[in-house]
Amino acid sequence: MQVEKTPLVWLSAPVASAYSLMFSPDGQSLITGGTFRTIWVWEFQTALQKCLLRGHSDWVYSVAVSLDGQTLVSGSLDKTIKVWNLKSGQEIRTLKGHLDTVCSVVISPDGQRIVSGSKDGTVKVWNLQTGQEICTLHDCLDWVYSVAISPDNQTIVSGCADGTIQVEKKGKLFGHSSSVTSVAISPDGQKIVSGSIDETIKVWDLNTGQELRTINGHLQGVSAVTISPDGK
Repeated sequence: MQVEKTPLVWLSAPVASAYSLMFSPDGQSLITGGTFRTIWVWEFQTALQKCLLRGHSDWVYSVAVSLDGQTLVSGSLDKTIKVWNLKSGQEIRTLKGHLDTVCSVVISPDGQRIVSGSKDGTVKVWNLQTGQEICTLHDCLDWVYSVAISPDNQTIVSGCADGTIQVEKKGKLFGHSSSVTSVAISPDGQKIVSGSIDETIKVWDLNTGQELRTINGHLQGVSAVTISPDGK
């Protein structure tokens, strides 16, 4: 099978590294965060910049968008999380509590909570509407590189620098030989996919913790994983 290599669009910005990117739920906008301490919002079809969000004092490591497309959340090297109105570009609030870089942020499917993972070794859960910290999970012994939350809003999964995957209320999954840099949960909430610096991708049963398979092929560490909406 031949793969088309011609890009659909080119996004032009000042020289910077993009650490995080994601599409808005309607597929019309692409949001990127990186080393310029800014968040870029692009109109995907035309590659035109829609708005530029400034507020972080250091690199932006992670961005997430609510399912209704109204709210953007960002995590930064400056140890803060910011909540933005995606339509207007206005900053709504700043969440403080982590003691080191915020590596990963997600918004729960019900739009009620933010989950964040940090180099301080903690996962924090926040009320999206008020910014209040709900709880802190101290499950990783090292950096938390990535967090995910299940479609039913009940289970938080985190990928840790110690090579483990922490599944809330279920325990740790062992199998990777190096840092777990990215985790994702399938749309049906039954499987976890993880990527690691050990150059592998692993698929796990979320309920039992059993490793289902290992996918090899990358020649360097895996930086990010995601699962298609159809779960296939």
